Amino acid sequence: MKNLKYIIPFIAFLLFACDTDDDGFYNTVYVQSEQLMDVETQDVYQVGETFFINAHIPELLFEPGETTLLNVRETTGNAPSFSFSFYLEKKNASGEWDVVDIGSNFVDGGAGNAQVFFGVGAYLTYNDAAEEYQFRGGITLTEPGEYRLDFSNTTENFNKVSMLSNSIDNNIILNIFSTSSDLDASGFHNFIVVN
Repeated sequence: MKNLKYIIPFIAFLLFACDTDDDGFYNTVYVQSEQLMDVETQDVYQVGETFFINAHIPELLFEPGETTLLNVRETTGNAPSFSFSFYLEKKNASGEWDVVDIGSNFVDGGAGNAQVFFGVGAYLTYNDAAEEYQFRGGITLTEPGEYRLDFSNTTENFNKVSMLSNSIDNNIILNIFSTSSDLDASGFHNFIVVN
């Protein structure tokens, strides 16, 4: 019983000493920015037309409310890329949204690269000449209907595009939440495809 009075405070100390700050542990920094993604789109498309999504992150990034520019390359230890994702959804006869398998309908736009599955994992790669990370990719529309692009893949800031640096080693991971005039308040971009 005598040892118990020493063990209980030690266990309590260990419980309170646990670090639950995963962001601090993984060196994650959050930044807000504006208009880093746009959709080259119109309200109505014909079947067979293609629209493109562009994203860019300049090396020197303006942050609202800050007086100096953030050096993205320096902050992330020259991260080779940033990534974000999106899905294409189509409204079914019941009025529900179904995810569309993009598959072979993805079109490489000449900047960055992508992993295509039901959605698109987009990678902005650094362009030395432009001094910015860039991505451009498109989707060819094959069926008529009511569609939306879904960028709402975060629980916070769901109406913004989340771009995460793919930092290597122990360098800072930069998570940029960007507004886009092409998204509605829920993080969607709506359009119609007709025959």
